[in-house]
Amino acid sequence: MGRTLVLTGPTRGLGLATARALLRREPDATLILAGRDMDALARLTRRLGRGRPRARLVPVAVDLQSATSVRQCAAAVRAAAPDGIDALVLSAGLQFTQDGLTGEGGVDLTFANNHLGHFLLANLLAGDVVTDGRILFVSSGTHDPAQKTGIPAPLMREARHAAFPATLGRRDPPGVAARRAYSTSKLCNVLCAYELDRRIQLCGRPGPSVLAFDPGLMPGTGLARTYPPLLRALWSLVLPNILPLLRAMLGPNVNSAAVSGDNLARLAVDPSVHGWTGVYVSGRAAIRSSEVSYDRNLQADLWALSADLTGLGVTEAEFAWKAVSPGPPVRHGPEPEAFTTLRLQA
Repeated sequence: MGRTLVLTGPTRGLGLATARALLRREPDATLILAGRDMDALARLTRRLGRGRPRARLVPVAVDLQSATSVRQCAAAVRAAAPDGIDALVLSAGLQFTQDGLTGEGGVDLTFANNHLGHFLLANLLAGDVVTDGRILFVSSGTHDPAQKTGIPAPLMREARHAAFPATLGRRDPPGVAARRAYSTSKLCNVLCAYELDRRIQLCGRPGPSVLAFDPGLMPGTGLARTYPPLLRALWSLVLPNILPLLRAMLGPNVNSAAVSGDNLARLAVDPSVHGWTGVYVSGRAAIRSSEVSYDRNLQADLWALSADLTGLGVTEAEFAWKAVSPGPPVRHGPEPEAFTTLRLQA
């Protein structure tokens, strides 16, 4: 068999496109598909298996809003991957339209699903990823206020502002808070990727690469499944057919799910990005992320809060509790001034 790959959120949108792209590149792979709906995962494995008979497809249940479920998922993944994991692709994500939704412990539900569950899963499995393997967090250009995405910019001076938005001491107009929670969760994905990368590098032995990925605007994906019917129809049926117009209006980072899925699959398995770590990739280019995403204090604060909220124990995660020295981030990948000149190989 070929490489062992783990993918969250594989049943629709970017995750589904990435699953297909991974199997095109690695037809002999063991592909572990982690999602909430086991019936949908079973249908997906049958459908993918018909086209890729040499692949080993393993459905695993996970509810990213539940720390217990994430721990059960990690145990199931380890059982299915006794020789280690070559790529851990954290693709699942939700965007809600209702303000004020909370999950376990009163934590903002968008934060819990998009960041906290993946934080825990990445930490539980990082020690199982082979030393030349990769851990990929799917973020979004919405995390950067400098990008005009139409989504309210993150408001996060401390980690608790992301987990408990009421601690900001301000109230957004109706409908804004839920969208801001999404952009804030995507900032958390970048902060988490950088902090995990630093801890791996400071552990005293080689470890996997860690990257954050911006797939761009992708009309037609399942991201809008909680939208009202009219907006959902616009997102799913109209906008995917006018991508050239959207690019002319919004810039080049507007993609179909198939294109972004292929870009993400390249990051997971392509040798051209070997050695890239601690960087943010938009499409096929390594670029600078938002200014606040490089804030070392915010990265450490988010890490500490996330570990507390998930109950991440010292013995659970190989890299989670390594001492982190002060100073600038440690990087093995391209330096910031070189970001705009780097491209993944076709």
